[in-house]
Amino acid sequence: MTPVEFVSGLALAMKVERTELATVDRALAKGGLRQIARGRSRPDINLVEGIQIVCAWAGVEKLTDAAEEVTRLEQYCPDAVPDDEYELTKKCKPLFGSDFGEEEKDLYGRNFFVVLCEVARWLGEDRLEAERVLFSIERGGPPEISYDWELEKRKLGFAWFEELKPLQKKRTARPPVVITASIRGPVLKWIYDVTEGA
Repeated sequence: MTPVEFVSGLALAMKVERTELATVDRALAKGGLRQIARGRSRPDINLVEGIQIVCAWAGVEKLTDAAEEVTRLEQYCPDAVPDDEYELTKKCKPLFGSDFGEEEKDLYGRNFFVVLCEVARWLGEDRLEAERVLFSIERGGPPEISYDWELEKRKLGFAWFEELKPLQKKRTARPPVVITASIRGPVLKWIYDVTEGA
């Protein structure tokens, strides 16, 4: 699917203005985060590029700053624990990944986009119900993926990569107003279907 077709379809799937997503797409292309057309060749949008468009749209205050937002979000990894600490903590908190055949420790070290692409594949393979999946991005803050599992909500939080180093417990002050955008699973499934599922 060409970028123009993708942006138009995504705007319908998200029920947002096409111009907003087109602005984000152009900003990512200018930032070198998406392949651009060369002559008559118009490369199709791939899964990662499609997810980056949605995440940049959700996380930026100014749409033209989309490339910087993608770069910022790439620095987030699952808020999991390294192997040596894993045995101590696995008994005290529910695991997000274990519901889908992976342990949280296996997600450690992957960035937000890699994990979100994996969730999109699970949706495409019908391993998850799209209506139960939600991912959220706090402006200037961390992303989160959640899944309504039976009577509880399972969450996978993300932390800035530098904060994941052992023994570093530095807390930053939270801003007085927090704006969070949430995207439901059907949008993620749509992106998978038109990129890898086609």
